[in-house]
Amino acid sequence: MRLVSMLRRRRIAFAAGAVALVAAVTTALFVNTGPAAATWQTLSGSPTCDCVVKNSKTGEYRAVFGYVSNSTATGKIAAGANNRLELTGGSGSLDTAVTTRFEPGTHKASFATGWVSKNAQVTWSVGGKTVAAHWNRPTCGNDVSLPAGGNGLGPIIALLAAGVVFVLAAVIRRRRVTRSS
Repeated sequence: MRLVSMLRRRRIAFAAGAVALVAAVTTALFVNTGPAAATWQTLSGSPTCDCVVKNSKTGEYRAVFGYVSNSTATGKIAAGANNRLELTGGSGSLDTAVTTRFEPGTHKASFATGWVSKNAQVTWSVGGKTVAAHWNRPTCGNDVSLPAGGNGLGPIIALLAAGVVFVLAAVIRRRRVTRSS
C-alpha cells in the first residue's frame, strides 16, 4: 500500500511539473515581456517595395513590402487609416496584415500581399508616407526571404499536440502500473 501511495505522489508531482512547464512555455511565447513600443503617427523613415513575386502563368504577382526606420527606438503604427493597403486598377487579395511594429534599421520583406492581377497597383500608406508596387518592379531574388504565410496557430497546435501525447503517456503508464500491482 505504501508503494502505491508513493507512486501516486510521484505521478502527481510529475503531472504538476508538466503543467507548469507548458504554462511557462505558453507564457514565454505569447506574452510580450519587453517594454511597450512607442506609438507613432509618422514614420521616421520610409516604406519600401524592393521587389515582387511574379506568376507569369496566371499574370498575377505578390507585392513584397519592407521599411527603413531612422528612429533609435521601436515604434508602433496600428493598422487603420494611418497604416493601410490600397488596390487600384485590378483585382486581387489584400487580405494581409500590414506591419505595425517598426524596429530601427532596414527591414526587407516585412510582409507580402496575396496574389493580385498584373494590371493592379498596390499602395502601402503608412505614417504619412506611401510606396507603390506593380508588375514592373524587379522580381525578388534569393537574397529576400519572404515572410511566413501561415495562420499563426503553429505554436498553439504544437503545444496542444504535446499535451495530448503527455495525457496518452500518462494513461498508458497508469494502466501498466495498475496491471503490475
